[in-house]
Amino acid sequence: MAHSITRQAFERQPERMDEVESGCNAVQSGFDARWSARTSSAALWIMMLFLSITLFAGCHRDPNVRKHKYLESGQKYSAEGKDREAAIQFSNAVKIDKNFADAYYARAHAYLHMGAMSAAFSDLQRTVTLQPGNLQARIDLGNMLLAGGKIDDAQAQATAVMAAQPDNADVHALLSRIAARRDQTDIALAEIHRALELAPTEARLHEILASLEEKDSTQSASVEDELKKSIALDPKSANAKLQLAAFYARYNRLQEAEKISWSAVATDPKNLGAREVLAEIILKQGDSARAEQVLRQASNDLADSPQGVRMLADYFARSGQTDRAKAEFASLAQKYPKNVSVQEGYVRVLLQVKDYATAQTVVTELMKKNSKDPQVDVLNGIVLLNNGKSAEAVNALQGAANNAPRDAFIQFWLGRAAQAKGDNSLAERSYRQAAQLNPHDLEAQEELARIAVQRGDMSMLADVAEKTIAVAPHVPAGYLWRAVVELSRKLQDKAEADLKTAINEAPKNAQAYLMLGELRYAQKRYPESVTLLQQALQYDPNSIGALRGLVNYDLLKKQPGEAVDRVNAQIAKSPKNSGFYDLLARLQIQNKNLDQASTTAQKAMEVNPDDGEAVVIYAQLQVQRGQVTNAIGAWEQWTKAHPNKAGGFAILGMLEESRGDTRKAEDCYKKALQIQPAQPLAANNLAYLMLQNGENVDVALTLAQTARRETPNSPTTADTLAWAYYYKGTYGFARDLLEDAIKVDPNSATKQYHLGMVYSKMMDRDSAASHLKKAISLDPNSQAAKDARAALQGLS
Repeated sequence: MAHSITRQAFERQPERMDEVESGCNAVQSGFDARWSARTSSAALWIMMLFLSITLFAGCHRDPNVRKHKYLESGQKYSAEGKDREAAIQFSNAVKIDKNFADAYYARAHAYLHMGAMSAAFSDLQRTVTLQPGNLQARIDLGNMLLAGGKIDDAQAQATAVMAAQPDNADVHALLSRIAARRDQTDIALAEIHRALELAPTEARLHEILASLEEKDSTQSASVEDELKKSIALDPKSANAKLQLAAFYARYNRLQEAEKISWSAVATDPKNLGAREVLAEIILKQGDSARAEQVLRQASNDLADSPQGVRMLADYFARSGQTDRAKAEFASLAQKYPKNVSVQEGYVRVLLQVKDYATAQTVVTELMKKNSKDPQVDVLNGIVLLNNGKSAEAVNALQGAANNAPRDAFIQFWLGRAAQAKGDNSLAERSYRQAAQLNPHDLEAQEELARIAVQRGDMSMLADVAEKTIAVAPHVPAGYLWRAVVELSRKLQDKAEADLKTAINEAPKNAQAYLMLGELRYAQKRYPESVTLLQQALQYDPNSIGALRGLVNYDLLKKQPGEAVDRVNAQIAKSPKNSGFYDLLARLQIQNKNLDQASTTAQKAMEVNPDDGEAVVIYAQLQVQRGQVTNAIGAWEQWTKAHPNKAGGFAILGMLEESRGDTRKAEDCYKKALQIQPAQPLAANNLAYLMLQNGENVDVALTLAQTARRETPNSPTTADTLAWAYYYKGTYGFARDLLEDAIKVDPNSATKQYHLGMVYSKMMDRDSAASHLKKAISLDPNSQAAKDARAALQGLS
């Protein structure tokens, strides 16, 4: 009998936790009664003890019971507004059952309330995968997809809900938002009106209608009415009040805006947005002291909120008051050492003020207890990157990206670290991912544009420009990038139109004036060019391009003295700009004042030890004087100070090669490639040396292909790759590359010699002789000419 009862207890699936608990309590009560009766039957007593232990174990070990217990505990925390504690309990439930859709969905909402959007998005995706029939989860996911710019994916979720439940008001609200994002205002209005027909007393639907009507200035009265309806329908919701406050503020009805904002705060004291809106409205009234007081009070009132406690510190950071932000975060970090959000905010400000030492200390402490937190990982990666440890930074940021693959911020910094490491392929992938995840954050687009320009890839730059203009039509960057593409395609009228648009959108944008000034210079409309370049320099006193353009005009007029005076005058205004010293040194070299140029280059290195151009100038001067050892010494010193800069070792290799030490040159190139595997100068030169020295042709070919891929428009990399193909016997490829190279650089004796040798192998004796003779005439005393003479003798 006892065994059958026990088996039933294990096999039956309880529907509610209270049923299980009551079962456990019943067993306990029965056991207590028997114990107090002190039965004389030892066998019965033992049997009942075994039964009690068995049932207790069943109550506590059944995974289904435990996961529901955690779910219910989390729901209680959520009802109390304790979202972090709720998330922990929901996570415990998921640990027990990785397919527990209800726990994922509940945790998604907890994460949303905490502002952890990436984690919430991931949980909503998981919920929909496990529970496709959860229509509300699909709608929630659709709204998040839409917020992230994934309009088509949001549409797919809405379509799935419509197929199952076409009269769902929430899905019509989602469809309205989707149509609005597509600028389909009529459809958006129709969908929200349909939602209101289905649920006329749903307050938030009136908010959506008000948002749509706000785009039409003639509908201001209706906007106000809809928001007031929403407030009347749901007086306990702060959202409509905040929207109404923003509406009042837009029309400069600031007293009404402040009044309704205070009401929103009273309605929902834990609402961070309500406090922020209130502070912004008070700031608009010019009372920064009172706004700070509101934010300080918010930080105190919301001390249990990871984000709320840092509201004042965040305000200081946003408003450019970095010293106050640093002090406020330092105080909070000391007061709340276990608040990860505060510590993260502190690190971000420390990075902003370049206090890397303190940032490293804080991050080290964070890593001890939060090593699996993606946000801590990314901060660790940023600190490592700023300390010059690019490889370690990439590892840390890849770990963060694996834990949070849809976090645009992490992807962006992974791109930065990969670029510093020299992994341009990973950098581009990461920037593209960041731009895709957050199309409105233009930093990733800026990096992609920079990569495109460096490669000379105008198709890629055009794509970046169009995407930027689409999401940020009032930002000048997209028009500037598109103008670069148009200029490269000789579409000057279109480029001019884009540059003028950029100036209209940002009347003080120095780059737009610079580019238009350069266009006018190319058109030989010099007075207009000078005016535009002067405006560029006015708006950006550190614009090297603008100053260089004005110097070029001085030189065009054959007034080198005025050019020097102009640069010196700008140096007086911006004495910390090493680029101006570089420009001055170039002018001094042109004027044959080599001693002055050497002194100026040294001054540039003193002002900015990271100025590689200054080291190049100084080294060139030493080489011209026959003092290659001094040049090498300068670069050795620079590479010691910058051990992770591959370019420095590449240049050092060139200098070693110039004095005939090919072994040291190869070592330098290999060192550069260890730091940056795709460093084009090192890859190209090492490939050429290997070919000349009879080393492994396959390795040389791979290096030459790498260099060509990184600098596809360089005649030098074309020549090296062609020479590798020559050694491999692939003469057709070699010929095509060299023909293109000499179109760009027809006066290179080496390239003419190489092309002659290729034609010789292809049995085209006339073409071979023509190019070999050209090599000899261009530089009769060079090694290329000597080799060409020998080859000519072989042809006869």
